Amino acid sequence: MRKAVTTKALYAGSFDPVTRGHLDIIGKALLTFDIVHVAVGTNVKKARAFGVEESQQLIVRSITERWPDEATASTDGLFGGALEVGEFTNQSLVAYSHRIGATHIVRGLREASDFNEEFNLHGVAGRIDPSILMVHFICEAPFLHVSSSTAKELDAMGEGIGWLVMPCVEQAFAARRG
Repeated sequence: MRKAVTTKALYAGSFDPVTRGHLDIIGKALLTFDIVHVAVGTNVKKARAFGVEESQQLIVRSITERWPDEATASTDGLFGGALEVGEFTNQSLVAYSHRIGATHIVRGLREASDFNEEFNLHGVAGRIDPSILMVHFICEAPFLHVSSSTAKELDAMGEGIGWLVMPCVEQAFAARRG
């Protein structure tokens, strides 16, 4: 069996803020799929530090900081159109996947406890539409303890977060503090 169509992966999350761990997953997805669509969503269980639009801008800026030579923006977009950034709200991952033409859903795993939640999500998505495959990438070791929540908490306590996020995100937090 061979891949017959262009593959497009949806990587959805709150990305509040985007972290180096998220970028690790985005990089792996870019190596695997023809197009990667990163969608910022709202999690009603979490208070946002940055609005959706600002989070989208920070994703683009973080990506261009992380891969300055490859990610240059052109008229086709980042990575020559291979990377898209959008907004995901009030619909299932599967419904949004259909809307953007995704063939796969990408999820990241950091620790064993992530597996249970992802296992459940995988089962639900598979029942809704088994044609959209869910793919899980495990973060590289330096990013296993990196999370958006940790970045927000450490920043609120005045700790450095450069090891968690790209410089543009650090600067955005500093600007918020005034």
